[in-house]
Amino acid sequence: MLLSGARCLFVVALLLVGSGSAQECGRRKVNTNNLILHARAAVAGHWPWHACIMHHYQGTFTNVCGGSIIDKNTILTAAHCVLTPSGLMSVDLVSVEVGRIRLRIADQRTRAYEPDRFIVHPEYASNKVQHDIALIKLRTDIEMSDYIQPVCLWNRGPDLAQVERKFGSVIGFGLNENNEVSDYLREADIPVVDFATCLASNRVAFGAVLTSMMYCAGSGNGTSACNGDSGGGMFFEYDGVWYVRGLVSFIPGLNGQAKCDPYQYTVFTDVAKYLDWIQQKHKVQSFAANPVSALVKANPKLSQLNLDICGFNAYPFRSESEKPVFLNYPWVGVLEYAVERTREARTLCHCVLISEWYVLTAAHCVAGVSDKHKLLAVRLGDYDLSSRTDCFDIDDKRRCAPEVKLLPVGKIITHKQYDKATYGNDIALLRLRTKADVSQDNIKPICLPMTPKLRETLPNVYVQAGWFRNSSIMRRTAPTRQNGAKCREQYATEKIFVSSDDRHICAFQKYDLKGRCSFTASAAPLQVIQKIEGSDRYVMHGLLSFGSSKCLSDFPDVYTNVNGYMDWILDSLEGEKEPDDKIFFGDD
Repeated sequence: MLLSGARCLFVVALLLVGSGSAQECGRRKVNTNNLILHARAAVAGHWPWHACIMHHYQGTFTNVCGGSIIDKNTILTAAHCVLTPSGLMSVDLVSVEVGRIRLRIADQRTRAYEPDRFIVHPEYASNKVQHDIALIKLRTDIEMSDYIQPVCLWNRGPDLAQVERKFGSVIGFGLNENNEVSDYLREADIPVVDFATCLASNRVAFGAVLTSMMYCAGSGNGTSACNGDSGGGMFFEYDGVWYVRGLVSFIPGLNGQAKCDPYQYTVFTDVAKYLDWIQQKHKVQSFAANPVSALVKANPKLSQLNLDICGFNAYPFRSESEKPVFLNYPWVGVLEYAVERTREARTLCHCVLISEWYVLTAAHCVAGVSDKHKLLAVRLGDYDLSSRTDCFDIDDKRRCAPEVKLLPVGKIITHKQYDKATYGNDIALLRLRTKADVSQDNIKPICLPMTPKLRETLPNVYVQAGWFRNSSIMRRTAPTRQNGAKCREQYATEKIFVSSDDRHICAFQKYDLKGRCSFTASAAPLQVIQKIEGSDRYVMHGLLSFGSSKCLSDFPDVYTNVNGYMDWILDSLEGEKEPDDKIFFGDD
């Protein structure tokens, strides 16, 4: 039986295969006596620590490597699984899926997680395939179940003699004996061989690269790891507990092709030699209650928000100005209106996705719109409002966004104390008639300031993303916070009331006074990158309410302060049920 491996990288005709704590590890929770023997396809729960490392390619995620769950938010894999010739992959191009036993069909046991960062061994050398080991730190903690469990790190010493001539288990979705990517997770038992035997089998391939930090395994009978299996573990069982000893790294290619030769030995990174690096420099976290679950326990209403994926920061190591705008603010949408007595549809206001059911916007966008405009739908996932398909070059790769979604509104909830004349309490919730597909790259919710610590932040500079009036391309700006008292004094000279800081944020937006004066459309979000349970995420703090009607450089824009309305927002959220057919206002 062939297991499959990874992407290919040749070094002297070498093929890379791949492109305890308080909580139990390494124990199966499911009775697996009904394993399909001989064909060696595994049933759900037999290898609950296996992770699929998926790369985004041509609009979809494809399995390219394996990995192993070693703690609540860490995946152990091969370094070459998260690298390209130009360096580390962007985290938004990688997805980690656990609990999966079929590639083409995902069931309710499967979970997908987004990486927060990659930690590659500092001495990794791709030309010699040395120190081929990396950690993937996830943005959110893994939800453990009978089908999703961690494996134990090897704890029986670095001596290879303990496992020589012993059979270990390797698993993966790589190429099978028909040169096809396996739809089913497959397993094989192969023996570890001594260093001399491995080297003698192919001195050309192994002579220049084998080190004491690696070991070889294989039967020489066609049972092997192959393309797509890289980074997957080799596991040994002792007293009912499973340990990861090796990571699939490479295997010589077949007749110079970019395909594994199943009759050659597979080379593994020896995990036993890297325990200090894993545990000391990048400490594996012990198991505890999921911190997101702890937030929900404190306030059950938070369960209606997508806390596991909100505010995803795809470029945590770049300054905001160096990040692409395209696909980086997938929560920013627009409201689409029908124009009376025409077939024209116009986008006049922003909206911001806060969960798969709800968007936030300004109350004046739904309760103060002229009689000529009727709200049609929420438009999510757009970048260029004038194009049907949005594509953009990011890091020298062409990226195209999935389809834009127009979603009907099921319910409009304006704040009961909204004052149209003064723009007081200028905030509204829209419940969608159908759920937003937050699995799309261009449609994700933003985080809300859920905790007092998040709400206490007073940044000097915010991030604003959205559309200027009469402009079709999303733009990013950096409004600077202004003193609230000064802001109130300025607007008082124009006989405009600005309330206290807990209800309004004043931020100065620099406009280009040399060209045509153009303003940001209403309800554009003010965002701040903040730590939520150790992960940098975008958190919404404000919605653009009003500003000066002239390009005056000394007047800030005024935003509704979302921090002051968190109780109202959470109290207004409804459970996952179909909305009423009639659209109505919450204060009716």
